[in-house]
Amino acid sequence: MERAIEARRLAKEELEFWECQKRCGVEADLKIARDLPDDTPDFILAVLSDFENEAARFCFSGAEGRVLDAGCGNGNLTLRALKDNLGAGKATEFIGMDFSRNMLDRAACRAADSPQAAFLQGSVTSLPFQDRSFDRVVSSGVLTCLPDSEAAALALQEFYRVLKPGGVLVVDFFNCISHYTLIRKHLFRESINPPEYISPPEFRKCLESAGFQVQTYHGFDFKPCQGYLFMSRWRPVVDPGFWQEKLSSYLERRIIPWLPKANLLGYRIYVKCIKK
Repeated sequence: MERAIEARRLAKEELEFWECQKRCGVEADLKIARDLPDDTPDFILAVLSDFENEAARFCFSGAEGRVLDAGCGNGNLTLRALKDNLGAGKATEFIGMDFSRNMLDRAACRAADSPQAAFLQGSVTSLPFQDRSFDRVVSSGVLTCLPDSEAAALALQEFYRVLKPGGVLVVDFFNCISHYTLIRKHLFRESINPPEYISPPEFRKCLESAGFQVQTYHGFDFKPCQGYLFMSRWRPVVDPGFWQEKLSSYLERRIIPWLPKANLLGYRIYVKCIKK
């Protein structure tokens, strides 16, 4: 009972956070989606914009038929997919769903000129769709925000239910065995627990238990230090040139493509799988 009460409290706090986001403007959309301060440097915004472009390509490239962005927030990834035509004309409809009315209103406003896109309110643990109604489901930055592992497992079951046989699911997680997650756990004694943090083998097992077959991984964020040093008052001294973001970008673009298994060393990992 106490666990259920705590889960409801966390879900309420999460919803209240997103409902209170009122900043406006193009840059604000990226800052809101990534929960960044207003004084975020332009270089970091450019890095994160590149990340979202690459994540959108991994999530949506080759999409066909009906596509669900489950937990779309303010629509950043869906809008990038539409802008770059990542469905290559084969995706007939993009549905964005989120539990925050505020975020949905922002997404719908930004997609006003995209007739392929529609948005509605709902929860990933109880999707408001019929069985086998989508060809692809994308859920970015959602499972990591759910209050407990049971909710994450229920969301995976719902994704399986609404996907057609052979449909594609793309989800992400934070890697609990990445280098600086381990530093946070063992040096700073921070709590590193699922569903926010989980190891690649454990997440694969969760997907397979839900009926999915993993196809490929895409790892992001190989920075030496956790988080963004620009948010620290020490950045002008220890990282005046944003060296760790540059190093991570170099690894992602120049090294990791030649070492596919190294994707599993990333801090944030996207997984593409098929409904069996």
